[in-house]
Amino acid sequence: MKEEAPEASIELARTDDIVRAAYDRVPYPSGVHREAHPDNLAVRALLQGLSPVPLEGCRVLELGCADGGNLLPLAGELPGSRCVGIDLSPVQIAAGRRRVAELGIGNLDLHAQSLLDVDPGFGTFDYILVHGVFSWVTAPVQEKILAICRANLSPRGVAYVSYNTYPGWHEREMVRELMLYHTRDEADLNRQAAGAIDLLRFLAEATRGRGDAHASFLASTLEHLEEHLDQPSYLIHEYLEASNTPLYFHRFVERAAHHGLRYLAEADSDLLGAEGFRPAVAERLQSFAADRIEHEQYLDFLRNRAFRRSLLCHAEARLDPAPAAERLRRLHASTFVKPAGPANEAPDLAPGVAMAFRTGQEKSFTSSHPITKAALVQLAAAWPAALAFADLAARVEARLGTSQEDVPTVLADVLHSLFSIGLVELHLTPPRLTAEVSERPLATSLARAEAAAGRLVPSQLGRSVRMDDGVGRLLLTHLDGRHDRGALVDLLAQEVAEGRLGIEVGGGAIGDQERLRGVLGRIVEDQLSKMAENGLLVG
Repeated sequence: MKEEAPEASIELARTDDIVRAAYDRVPYPSGVHREAHPDNLAVRALLQGLSPVPLEGCRVLELGCADGGNLLPLAGELPGSRCVGIDLSPVQIAAGRRRVAELGIGNLDLHAQSLLDVDPGFGTFDYILVHGVFSWVTAPVQEKILAICRANLSPRGVAYVSYNTYPGWHEREMVRELMLYHTRDEADLNRQAAGAIDLLRFLAEATRGRGDAHASFLASTLEHLEEHLDQPSYLIHEYLEASNTPLYFHRFVERAAHHGLRYLAEADSDLLGAEGFRPAVAERLQSFAADRIEHEQYLDFLRNRAFRRSLLCHAEARLDPAPAAERLRRLHASTFVKPAGPANEAPDLAPGVAMAFRTGQEKSFTSSHPITKAALVQLAAAWPAALAFADLAARVEARLGTSQEDVPTVLADVLHSLFSIGLVELHLTPPRLTAEVSERPLATSLARAEAAAGRLVPSQLGRSVRMDDGVGRLLLTHLDGRHDRGALVDLLAQEVAEGRLGIEVGGGAIGDQERLRGVLGRIVEDQLSKMAENGLLVG
């Protein structure tokens, strides 16, 4: 990147000051981003033919890390790794450093500095993460981000960059401009957010019942933003920032190429391909595209996509031409889908018999293919644990008995298809967790600390778990591997005795202590089962 003129450098410094002040005044809460997990990046890079760096001993850099909420669980999960976070806000970095010190995490460094100061001397990293930054900075800073993804990325490294895209953001851009105009004279960020919501409510109410596209979009946008009313920082930094510069996917790829970077894949599966379209639509879509990049761009046109999570690697990186399904045999698989029938009903795996699975999103998936059905049944039974490909293939073969099909070969194709539509998760390194509740359950020190602080709890599945149940949160804080079920029941009994927990059956308190302990025991079992299901237990 060419050297900036003095005037440009002054303007960049001024922009840094504005952004720093905004994030210091209203910190943006950080948390885990499952799609940005190095394991997910490694899997998707592997399927595209790259030989990614194993997670054990890898180096991870996050630009715009806030208080380190995404890096903290990662550093704890991968003690042999080296994690580095950079953020412009000293306030957020200071908060993150306090948490690092409290948890005794020795492989995570957080720096309060501008990413403009990062140079090749900062070192190389196997995974570079840039979530929620690229679209919210000026074009010169965007170019710096891409330059870092080139200069500081190891030869087999993968960079993750999320950004707002057109055409979907054209509509949201209109709402942003209306809000900025309405609150143009308000200096206080929280009052600015309140004023913006007030305007949107007025517009949505005034156009209600009109039935046109504008009224529908205003209503849906208001509904979306009202889901974040407890987080004004979302509205402030997503819609009201001084900079918000979406771009078309093909332009992002072109700009990355100018820095010697190649587009690999998307970090999420739900929009990876043309699945879900009628065959005629998919065929016509393919006829428009001369290459993969154009195909992705036309998909964005069709879906009105507004956000992407793109993966990049060095343009000269060596890719393996073998089919992706063959490389999949090196991975582990898991699924969150469940058979839709009663739990005690034996699944019918016979050919041609349709079987429904719940996806957890009020949607269902149906298959009549025996290997597909058997694989999903086996993975569902193992959840939240992941099964190695060879182990899963052996279980499928045992479940189906003799078969004319080559189970491993067909299974590889099946898993690849299910992964491409987001129904199966793949792992280079399986999550470190236990699917069974042990005699003395153990959660990570970070999960216990976050539960005690009332924050979202990071799970071993790369997700944030909202624990609104005070009983579950209390129990989680005590899962240090030293308390058995009896001790956990004693803990709840003490809460009842001191009036902090009320237990009623049939509208009345339980006077009999033995009966009370029986009820508390069932509560403990239920809570522990939920924690295991959510990937919160490691022992």
